[in-house]
Amino acid sequence: WENGIWQGSMSQPLIKEQPFQFNMQEPSIMDWISRRGAAFVTASSMEQREAIQALLAKKVLEKHTVDELSRFIRPCIGLTEGQAKANLRYYDNMVAALTKDHPRMKPENIQKKARDAAAKYAERQHRQRAMTIAQTESAFAYNHGADEGIRQAQAQNLIGTVKKRWCTSGDDRVCSICQGLEGVELGMDEGFKFRGRKLFAGQDLLPPAHPRCACAVEYIEVETSEVTDIPQMKLDITQTDSFREYTTEEIEDIAAQTEEIISKHISIPSKWSGDIIVDDERGKTGKLWDCGILATHTTAPHMILHEQIHARSISYYKQEIYLQYENIEEASVQFMAQEISKMEGIEIIKSQYDEMVDALKQIGRRIDIDKADYDFAKFMVETPVPERLDWLSENLYDILGKDISTTIEEYQKYADLLDMLYVKRL
Repeated sequence: WENGIWQGSMSQPLIKEQPFQFNMQEPSIMDWISRRGAAFVTASSMEQREAIQALLAKKVLEKHTVDELSRFIRPCIGLTEGQAKANLRYYDNMVAALTKDHPRMKPENIQKKARDAAAKYAERQHRQRAMTIAQTESAFAYNHGADEGIRQAQAQNLIGTVKKRWCTSGDDRVCSICQGLEGVELGMDEGFKFRGRKLFAGQDLLPPAHPRCACAVEYIEVETSEVTDIPQMKLDITQTDSFREYTTEEIEDIAAQTEEIISKHISIPSKWSGDIIVDDERGKTGKLWDCGILATHTTAPHMILHEQIHARSISYYKQEIYLQYENIEEASVQFMAQEISKMEGIEIIKSQYDEMVDALKQIGRRIDIDKADYDFAKFMVETPVPERLDWLSENLYDILGKDISTTIEEYQKYADLLDMLYVKRL
């Protein structure tokens, strides 16, 4: 559900070109996941009860013994009522066919062979049902994410009033229910009118209309938003001579501007609290573990940008994780900060992590992942912190091992470069 929501939030062309920042921690998202989870469990339990009730119907009990049914029901647990009935028909047909073709076979042997065949059929039904659940729940989450993304973009004054339009997949598998909804346009909070059983309250607000439905919603802006409060980047303070003294207000303004810039490049939401503490006595710039940023009056924009990238990376973990993966985290963040600064015209400030950045670049080029430096830096920052070193190590040694021309000296060179990204503590 979380992955589906995240993908859906970034799917709409209406907000793709905006400096949009999606917040997965919004209470509305957590509430939807909680409610959908409860409804899913309830619906699944109800479907199982209905399936078992169908197998225990009076006409079924009259035809089968209790022992026969008890052996038959178990493989059908988890199927829908329709699937359970289909499995029972399959079993009955197998019994009838075996009885006709093998009149001398004992009834208990016939039942066993029919049960075994029905159990294999149930396995296929279970796989089909699992796929149906996965596709349908992904569609619920994806469409909810798109809706939530639009609402958050509106809250950020990036877009104005919108309407939603039902869109089918456009292929020959579109059902009559969804075909009747093609192109229907409604307000954000209006429900589509479609037939069939609704799986939970509010389901009619968005696709899917039924299991395995492949429909989605397109959002169309009908009234633009007047945006007046987004600060413009002051290029004269970022391109050259940016390592100078600023007022507290300028530092705060720079932080707001760099945060907006980063949101265009990194899809992970920021954990930055919005607080920037300007304190010359401490004399340093850094990320605080309450998700604020510490700065001085001489902190350059590039340095603030560096700390704000941390807020999209290591801030999702406890401090012990940072201590364990400090080198790869700092190398990844500084690499990304350099690439964003190049694209946005921000003066790049030399860092104590530049040597590790160079090691990361060399490893990336040897792995030959077919990515420019910007794309590789973005990939590293968006990879979970504890997984970065394993990914680099596995891919590096896989490439070196497959290349028959690799020398011992090359192995040692890249081993040393990789070693720089590991933390060494007594």
